[in-house]
Amino acid sequence: MQRRGIGTALIGAGEDTARRLGDEQLALGVGLANIDARRLYERLGYVDWGHGPVVGTWRAVGDDGTAVAVSQLINMLVKRL
Repeated sequence: MQRRGIGTALIGAGEDTARRLGDEQLALGVGLANIDARRLYERLGYVDWGHGPVVGTWRAVGDDGTAVAVSQLINMLVKRL
C-alpha cells in the first residue's frame, strides 16, 4: 500500500493531534535499513537529531500470542511543530 498518501495522512493526523495537545516538537525513530520511511519523514520536515543511532526496544506479540521484546538500532528524527 506504499505511495498512496496513507503514511503522509497518518503523520499529518498525528502532528495535528500533538499541536492540539500543546506539543511543540515531535520525535520518531526509524530503523537504519528503512530507507523509504526515512525519506518520507524527511520529506515531511523531520531532521536527524544529531546524536547518532540508538537502540529502540518495544514489546511485540508473536504469532502464538506471547509478548516478546524486540530491539533494533534506530535513527531518531525530530520536527518542530
